[in-house]
Amino acid sequence: MTSRILGGIGRFFITTGIVILLFVAYQLWGTGIQEASAQSDLGSDFDELLESVPETSSTTTAPTTTTEVTNTTTTTTTTIPAAGGTIPVIDTELAEKLFREGGEAIARINIPTIDVQKVVVQGVQVEDLRNGPGHYRATVFPGQEGNSGIAGHRTTYGAPFNRIDELVPGDEIRVKTVQGDHVYRVMAAGDAYSPEAIGTLSDFQVPAGTEGLGHIIVGPEATWVLGDFGDNRITLTACHPKYSARERIIVAAELVSAPVGTPDAPDSYSTVDEIELPTEELLNEATGQDSPDAQIVSAPASDEPPTEDEASPTTAAIDEVSLDEGLNGDKSALRPALLWGALAIVVYVFFKELARRWRFWPSLALGIVPVVILMGLSFEKLDRYLPAG
Repeated sequence: MTSRILGGIGRFFITTGIVILLFVAYQLWGTGIQEASAQSDLGSDFDELLESVPETSSTTTAPTTTTEVTNTTTTTTTTIPAAGGTIPVIDTELAEKLFREGGEAIARINIPTIDVQKVVVQGVQVEDLRNGPGHYRATVFPGQEGNSGIAGHRTTYGAPFNRIDELVPGDEIRVKTVQGDHVYRVMAAGDAYSPEAIGTLSDFQVPAGTEGLGHIIVGPEATWVLGDFGDNRITLTACHPKYSARERIIVAAELVSAPVGTPDAPDSYSTVDEIELPTEELLNEATGQDSPDAQIVSAPASDEPPTEDEASPTTAAIDEVSLDEGLNGDKSALRPALLWGALAIVVYVFFKELARRWRFWPSLALGIVPVVILMGLSFEKLDRYLPAG
Protein backbone atom coordinates (compact mmCIF):
# COMPACT_ATOMS: atom_id res chain seq x y z
CA MET A 1 0.00 0.00 0.00
CA THR A 2 2.81 2.42 0.89
CA SER A 3 4.52 1.65 -2.40
CA ARG A 4 1.34 2.37 -4.35
CA ILE A 5 0.75 5.64 -2.51
CA LEU A 6 4.32 6.83 -3.06
CA GLY A 7 4.13 5.78 -6.70
CA GLY A 8 0.92 7.79 -7.16
CA ILE A 9 2.47 10.86 -5.54
CA GLY A 10 5.52 10.54 -7.76
CA ARG A 11 3.43 10.26 -10.93
CA PHE A 12 1.39 13.32 -9.84
CA PHE A 13 4.49 15.48 -9.42
CA ILE A 14 6.01 14.26 -12.69
CA THR A 15 2.78 15.04 -14.56
CA THR A 16 2.54 18.45 -12.88
CA GLY A 17 6.13 19.23 -13.86
CA ILE A 18 5.47 18.28 -17.48
CA VAL A 19 2.39 20.52 -17.59
CA ILE A 20 4.35 23.46 -16.15
CA LEU A 21 7.12 22.96 -18.71
CA LEU A 22 4.53 22.86 -21.50
CA PHE A 23 3.02 26.12 -20.23
CA VAL A 24 6.46 27.78 -20.14
CA ALA A 25 7.06 26.59 -23.71
CA TYR A 26 3.70 28.05 -24.72
CA GLN A 27 4.61 31.41 -23.18
CA LEU A 28 8.08 31.61 -24.71
CA TRP A 29 7.36 30.21 -28.18
CA GLY A 30 3.63 29.70 -28.64
CA THR A 31 2.79 33.33 -27.92
CA GLY A 32 5.52 34.39 -30.33
CA ILE A 33 3.90 32.37 -33.11
CA GLN A 34 0.56 34.05 -32.38
CA GLU A 35 2.16 37.50 -32.44
CA ALA A 36 4.02 36.79 -35.69
CA SER A 37 0.78 35.77 -37.38
CA ALA A 38 -0.99 38.89 -36.09
CA GLN A 39 1.91 41.12 -37.20
CA SER A 40 1.76 39.67 -40.70
CA ASP A 41 -1.93 40.55 -40.99
CA LEU A 42 -1.40 43.97 -39.40
CA GLY A 43 1.48 44.70 -41.76
CA SER A 44 -0.68 44.03 -44.80
CA ASP A 45 -3.47 46.12 -43.34
CA PHE A 46 -1.12 49.02 -42.61
CA ASP A 47 0.38 48.90 -46.12
CA GLU A 48 -3.11 49.09 -47.59
CA LEU A 49 -3.88 52.00 -45.28
CA LEU A 50 -0.81 53.90 -46.48
CA GLU A 51 -1.71 53.28 -50.12
CA SER A 52 -5.18 54.68 -49.52
CA VAL A 53 -3.92 58.01 -48.14
CA PRO A 54 -4.51 60.84 -50.65
CA GLU A 55 -1.35 62.59 -51.81
CA THR A 56 -2.96 65.93 -50.91
CA SER A 57 -3.06 64.93 -47.23
CA SER A 58 0.58 65.75 -46.48
CA THR A 59 0.96 67.47 -43.14
CA THR A 60 4.61 68.48 -43.28
CA THR A 61 6.40 71.04 -45.40
CA ALA A 62 8.99 69.32 -47.58
CA PRO A 63 12.53 70.74 -47.80
CA THR A 64 13.01 73.14 -50.71
CA THR A 65 16.13 73.42 -52.85
CA THR A 66 17.16 76.50 -54.83
CA THR A 67 20.11 76.85 -57.19
CA GLU A 68 21.82 80.18 -57.98
CA VAL A 69 24.28 80.36 -60.90
CA THR A 70 26.80 83.19 -61.18
CA ASN A 71 29.62 83.78 -63.67
CA THR A 72 32.05 81.62 -61.72
CA THR A 73 30.17 79.49 -59.22
CA THR A 74 26.99 77.55 -58.71
CA THR A 75 25.40 77.76 -55.24
CA THR A 76 22.78 75.24 -54.09
CA THR A 77 20.76 76.01 -50.93
CA THR A 78 18.43 73.56 -49.18
CA THR A 79 15.91 75.04 -46.78
CA ILE A 80 14.55 72.70 -44.07
CA PRO A 81 11.34 73.72 -42.28
CA ALA A 82 11.77 74.90 -38.71
CA ALA A 83 11.36 72.17 -36.10
CA GLY A 84 8.26 73.82 -34.73
CA GLY A 85 6.63 74.54 -38.07
CA THR A 86 3.51 72.62 -39.05
CA ILE A 87 0.67 73.06 -41.46
CA PRO A 88 -2.84 71.82 -40.75
CA VAL A 89 -4.32 68.67 -42.20
CA ILE A 90 -6.17 69.70 -45.35
CA ASP A 91 -7.99 66.44 -45.99
CA THR A 92 -10.58 65.16 -43.51
CA GLU A 93 -10.13 61.66 -44.95
CA LEU A 94 -6.67 61.58 -43.40
CA ALA A 95 -8.09 62.20 -39.93
CA GLU A 96 -10.47 59.27 -40.41
CA LYS A 97 -7.51 57.02 -41.28
CA LEU A 98 -5.52 58.27 -38.30
CA PHE A 99 -8.07 57.75 -35.52
CA ARG A 100 -8.65 54.00 -35.79
CA GLU A 101 -10.43 51.49 -33.58
CA GLY A 102 -8.70 49.54 -30.80
CA GLY A 103 -6.46 46.74 -32.07
CA GLU A 104 -6.07 48.22 -35.57
CA ALA A 105 -2.72 49.16 -37.12
CA ILE A 106 -1.79 52.84 -36.76
CA ALA A 107 2.01 52.94 -37.26
CA ARG A 108 5.19 51.03 -37.94
CA ILE A 109 8.04 51.47 -35.46
CA ASN A 110 11.67 50.77 -36.34
CA ILE A 111 14.50 50.81 -33.77
CA PRO A 112 17.63 49.70 -35.69
CA THR A 113 20.03 49.39 -32.74
CA ILE A 114 17.90 46.71 -31.04
CA ASP A 115 16.46 45.10 -34.20
CA VAL A 116 12.85 46.17 -33.66
CA GLN A 117 10.49 46.54 -36.60
CA LYS A 118 6.87 46.13 -35.58
CA VAL A 119 3.42 47.37 -36.48
CA VAL A 120 1.89 49.44 -33.67
CA VAL A 121 -1.76 48.90 -32.82
CA GLN A 122 -4.27 51.26 -31.31
CA GLY A 123 -4.76 50.63 -27.57
CA VAL A 124 -2.77 48.97 -24.79
CA GLN A 125 -5.22 46.43 -23.43
CA VAL A 126 -4.26 42.76 -22.96
CA GLU A 127 -5.68 41.76 -26.34
CA ASP A 128 -4.01 44.69 -28.12
CA LEU A 129 -0.51 43.98 -26.78
CA ARG A 130 -0.79 40.32 -27.82
CA ASN A 131 -0.58 41.54 -31.41
CA GLY A 132 2.27 44.04 -31.04
CA PRO A 133 3.25 47.32 -29.38
CA GLY A 134 0.23 49.44 -28.47
CA HIS A 135 -0.42 53.18 -28.53
CA TYR A 136 -1.81 54.83 -25.39
CA ARG A 137 -5.05 56.36 -26.64
CA ALA A 138 -4.76 59.19 -24.11
CA THR A 139 -1.60 60.49 -25.81
CA VAL A 140 -0.99 62.12 -29.19
CA PHE A 141 -0.04 60.06 -32.23
CA PRO A 142 3.66 59.65 -33.14
CA GLY A 143 5.02 62.63 -35.03
CA GLN A 144 2.57 65.10 -33.53
CA GLU A 145 3.37 67.84 -31.04
CA GLY A 146 3.39 66.52 -27.48
CA ASN A 147 4.11 63.18 -25.83
CA SER A 148 3.17 59.97 -27.67
CA GLY A 149 3.13 56.81 -25.52
CA ILE A 150 3.71 53.24 -26.75
CA ALA A 151 3.75 50.08 -24.60
CA GLY A 152 5.09 46.62 -25.42
CA HIS A 153 6.03 43.23 -23.98
CA ARG A 154 9.59 42.22 -23.08
CA THR A 155 9.39 38.43 -22.85
CA THR A 156 6.24 37.10 -24.56
CA TYR A 157 4.23 37.75 -27.73
CA GLY A 158 7.25 38.54 -29.86
CA ALA A 159 8.89 40.52 -27.04
CA PRO A 160 9.08 43.74 -29.11
CA PHE A 161 10.64 45.74 -26.26
CA ASN A 162 12.86 42.97 -24.92
CA ARG A 163 16.04 45.03 -25.32
CA ILE A 164 14.92 48.60 -24.73
CA ASP A 165 17.19 48.70 -21.68
CA GLU A 166 20.07 48.64 -24.21
CA LEU A 167 19.03 51.93 -25.83
CA VAL A 168 21.46 54.79 -25.20
CA PRO A 169 21.15 58.54 -25.79
CA GLY A 170 21.36 59.32 -29.51
CA ASP A 171 19.86 56.04 -30.75
CA GLU A 172 17.22 56.58 -33.42
CA ILE A 173 13.59 55.53 -33.23
CA ARG A 174 11.74 55.83 -36.53
CA VAL A 175 7.98 55.76 -36.75
CA LYS A 176 5.84 55.79 -39.89
CA THR A 177 2.18 56.84 -39.76
CA VAL A 178 -0.33 58.00 -42.34
CA GLN A 179 1.07 61.48 -41.67
CA GLY A 180 4.57 60.56 -42.83
CA ASP A 181 7.93 59.43 -41.44
CA HIS A 182 9.02 60.67 -38.02
CA VAL A 183 12.48 60.43 -36.47
CA TYR A 184 13.20 60.46 -32.72
CA ARG A 185 16.47 60.29 -30.80
CA VAL A 186 16.72 58.70 -27.36
CA MET A 187 17.26 61.25 -24.63
CA ALA A 188 19.53 60.90 -21.61
CA ALA A 189 17.50 60.24 -18.48
CA GLY A 190 19.00 63.29 -16.79
CA ASP A 191 17.75 65.54 -19.60
CA ALA A 192 14.38 63.89 -20.26
CA TYR A 193 13.42 63.80 -16.59
CA SER A 194 15.28 66.71 -15.07
CA PRO A 195 13.40 68.71 -12.40
CA GLU A 196 12.91 71.49 -14.96
CA ALA A 197 11.38 69.06 -17.50
CA ILE A 198 9.12 67.32 -14.99
CA GLY A 199 7.89 70.51 -13.38
CA THR A 200 4.76 69.80 -11.32
CA LEU A 201 4.07 66.43 -12.97
CA SER A 202 5.92 64.54 -10.25
CA ASP A 203 8.60 64.81 -7.58
CA PHE A 204 10.57 61.95 -9.20
CA GLN A 205 14.34 62.32 -9.30
CA VAL A 206 16.69 60.39 -11.56
CA PRO A 207 18.92 58.25 -9.31
CA ALA A 208 22.47 59.53 -8.99
CA GLY A 209 24.82 57.89 -11.47
CA THR A 210 22.07 56.99 -13.97
CA GLU A 211 21.62 60.42 -15.57
CA GLY A 212 23.44 59.29 -18.70
CA LEU A 213 21.33 56.18 -19.27
CA GLY A 214 18.64 56.00 -21.91
CA HIS A 215 15.92 54.88 -19.49
CA ILE A 216 14.44 55.22 -16.01
CA ILE A 217 12.64 52.74 -13.75
CA VAL A 218 9.34 53.72 -12.12
CA GLY A 219 6.33 52.08 -10.52
CA PRO A 220 3.27 51.09 -12.59
CA GLU A 221 1.32 53.99 -11.11
CA ALA A 222 3.68 56.63 -12.59
CA THR A 223 1.35 57.92 -15.31
CA TRP A 224 3.13 61.26 -15.21
CA VAL A 225 5.65 59.86 -17.73
CA LEU A 226 2.87 60.15 -20.33
CA GLY A 227 2.19 63.78 -19.48
CA ASP A 228 3.14 66.97 -21.31
CA PHE A 229 6.81 67.94 -20.80
CA GLY A 230 6.62 70.98 -23.04
CA ASP A 231 8.50 69.23 -25.85
CA ASN A 232 7.79 66.71 -28.59
CA ARG A 233 8.74 63.17 -27.60
CA ILE A 234 7.82 59.52 -27.74
CA THR A 235 7.69 57.45 -24.54
CA LEU A 236 8.21 53.68 -24.64
CA THR A 237 6.99 51.67 -21.63
CA ALA A 238 7.47 48.01 -20.71
CA CYS A 239 7.61 45.76 -17.67
CA HIS A 240 10.73 45.58 -15.51
CA PRO A 241 12.56 43.44 -14.68
CA LYS A 242 12.09 40.80 -17.35
CA TYR A 243 9.62 38.06 -16.38
CA SER A 244 8.06 40.42 -13.83
CA ALA A 245 5.47 43.22 -13.78
CA ARG A 246 6.73 44.77 -10.54
CA GLU A 247 8.04 47.97 -12.15
CA ARG A 248 8.16 49.76 -15.50
CA ILE A 249 11.13 50.70 -17.68
CA ILE A 250 10.63 54.00 -19.50
CA VAL A 251 12.52 55.31 -22.55
CA ALA A 252 12.00 58.86 -23.80
CA ALA A 253 13.09 60.09 -27.22
CA GLU A 254 12.83 63.59 -28.64
CA LEU A 255 11.34 64.32 -32.07
CA VAL A 256 14.08 65.61 -34.38
CA SER A 257 12.01 65.72 -37.56
CA ALA A 258 9.41 68.43 -38.07
CA PRO A 259 6.21 67.76 -36.12
CA VAL A 260 3.01 67.19 -38.06
CA GLY A 261 -0.43 68.67 -37.62
CA THR A 262 -2.85 67.39 -35.00
CA PRO A 263 -6.34 67.12 -36.50
CA ASP A 264 -9.44 67.16 -34.36
CA ALA A 265 -10.58 63.69 -33.34
CA PRO A 266 -13.96 62.42 -34.56
CA ASP A 267 -16.78 62.66 -32.03
CA SER A 268 -16.82 58.87 -31.73
CA TYR A 269 -13.13 58.68 -30.74
CA SER A 270 -12.38 58.07 -27.06
CA THR A 271 -9.02 58.89 -25.49
CA VAL A 272 -9.57 56.20 -22.85
CA ASP A 273 -9.77 52.47 -23.52
CA GLU A 274 -12.90 50.79 -22.22
CA ILE A 275 -11.40 49.16 -19.14
CA GLU A 276 -12.33 48.40 -15.56
CA LEU A 277 -10.44 51.07 -13.63
CA PRO A 278 -8.46 50.09 -10.50
CA THR A 279 -10.41 49.98 -7.25
CA GLU A 280 -9.82 52.56 -4.52
CA GLU A 281 -7.99 49.92 -2.44
CA LEU A 282 -5.58 49.14 -5.28
CA LEU A 283 -4.93 52.83 -5.88
CA ASN A 284 -4.16 53.39 -2.21
CA GLU A 285 -1.81 50.41 -2.20
CA ALA A 286 -0.06 51.57 -5.36
CA THR A 287 0.37 55.18 -4.28
CA GLY A 288 0.95 54.62 -0.57
CA GLN A 289 -1.88 56.99 0.28
CA ASP A 290 -4.73 56.19 2.62
CA SER A 291 -6.90 59.12 1.64
CA PRO A 292 -10.20 58.31 -0.06
CA ASP A 293 -9.21 60.93 -2.62
CA ALA A 294 -5.91 59.22 -3.51
CA GLN A 295 -4.86 59.85 -7.10
CA ILE A 296 -2.56 57.94 -9.41
CA VAL A 297 -0.54 61.02 -10.31
CA SER A 298 0.81 63.81 -8.16
CA ALA A 299 -1.37 66.91 -7.83
CA PRO A 300 -0.02 70.30 -8.97
CA ALA A 301 1.85 72.23 -6.32
CA SER A 302 -0.63 75.08 -6.54
CA ASP A 303 -3.76 74.99 -4.37
CA GLU A 304 -5.71 76.79 -7.08
CA PRO A 305 -8.07 74.62 -9.17
CA PRO A 306 -6.87 74.10 -12.74
CA THR A 307 -8.28 76.39 -15.40
CA GLU A 308 -10.08 75.10 -18.45
CA ASP A 309 -6.87 75.43 -20.48
CA GLU A 310 -4.86 73.44 -17.92
CA ALA A 311 -7.38 70.64 -17.44
CA SER A 312 -7.26 69.27 -20.98
CA PRO A 313 -9.21 66.11 -21.92
CA THR A 314 -5.92 64.31 -22.59
CA THR A 315 -4.58 65.10 -19.11
CA ALA A 316 -7.82 63.94 -17.54
CA ALA A 317 -7.69 60.72 -19.54
CA ILE A 318 -4.13 60.02 -18.41
CA ASP A 319 -5.13 60.60 -14.79
CA GLU A 320 -7.77 57.85 -15.09
CA VAL A 321 -5.45 55.05 -16.22
CA SER A 322 -2.18 53.50 -15.13
CA LEU A 323 0.82 51.85 -16.75
CA ASP A 324 -0.72 48.55 -15.66
CA GLU A 325 -3.03 48.69 -18.67
CA GLY A 326 -2.49 45.54 -20.70
CA LEU A 327 0.64 44.61 -18.72
CA ASN A 328 -0.78 43.51 -15.39
CA GLY A 329 -3.00 40.74 -16.70
CA ASP A 330 -6.73 40.20 -17.09
CA LYS A 331 -8.05 39.01 -13.73
CA SER A 332 -11.33 37.84 -15.28
CA ALA A 333 -9.44 35.14 -17.20
CA LEU A 334 -8.62 33.03 -14.11
CA ARG A 335 -11.98 31.24 -13.89
CA PRO A 336 -12.09 30.09 -17.53
CA ALA A 337 -8.43 29.01 -17.23
CA LEU A 338 -9.31 26.77 -14.27
CA LEU A 339 -12.43 25.43 -16.00
CA TRP A 340 -10.61 24.50 -19.20
CA GLY A 341 -7.81 22.95 -17.14
CA ALA A 342 -10.25 20.90 -15.09
CA LEU A 343 -11.97 19.69 -18.25
CA ALA A 344 -8.59 18.67 -19.70
CA ILE A 345 -7.92 16.60 -16.56
CA VAL A 346 -11.33 14.91 -16.81
CA VAL A 347 -10.76 13.99 -20.46
CA TYR A 348 -7.23 12.77 -19.68
CA VAL A 349 -8.48 10.52 -16.86
CA PHE A 350 -11.25 9.17 -19.08
CA PHE A 351 -8.91 8.11 -21.88
CA LYS A 352 -6.34 6.80 -19.41
CA GLU A 353 -9.00 4.51 -17.95
CA LEU A 354 -10.08 3.57 -21.48
CA ALA A 355 -6.49 2.61 -22.27
CA ARG A 356 -6.35 0.39 -19.17
CA ARG A 357 -9.61 -1.39 -19.99
CA TRP A 358 -9.35 -1.49 -23.78
CA ARG A 359 -6.21 -0.84 -25.85
CA PHE A 360 -3.39 1.57 -25.07
CA TRP A 361 -2.37 2.96 -28.48
CA PRO A 362 -5.88 3.41 -29.94
CA SER A 363 -6.92 5.16 -26.71
CA LEU A 364 -3.85 7.41 -26.89
CA ALA A 365 -4.60 8.30 -30.52
CA LEU A 366 -8.19 9.18 -29.66
CA GLY A 367 -7.41 11.16 -26.51
CA ILE A 368 -4.32 13.20 -27.36
CA VAL A 369 -6.06 15.71 -29.65
CA PRO A 370 -8.88 16.78 -27.27
CA VAL A 371 -6.48 16.90 -24.30
CA VAL A 372 -4.00 19.10 -26.19
CA ILE A 373 -6.78 21.43 -27.38
CA LEU A 374 -8.22 21.81 -23.86
CA MET A 375 -4.75 22.40 -22.41
CA GLY A 376 -4.10 25.03 -25.06
CA LEU A 377 -7.33 26.83 -24.16
CA SER A 378 -6.39 26.71 -20.49
CA PHE A 379 -2.85 27.99 -21.20
CA GLU A 380 -4.22 30.86 -23.30
CA LYS A 381 -6.50 32.02 -20.49
CA LEU A 382 -3.85 31.51 -17.82
CA ASP A 383 -1.35 33.56 -19.83
CA ARG A 384 -3.96 36.30 -20.16
CA TYR A 385 -4.47 36.25 -16.37
CA LEU A 386 -0.81 36.46 -15.39
CA PRO A 387 1.09 39.79 -15.42
CA ALA A 388 3.24 40.36 -18.48
CA GLY A 389 6.99 39.96 -18.16
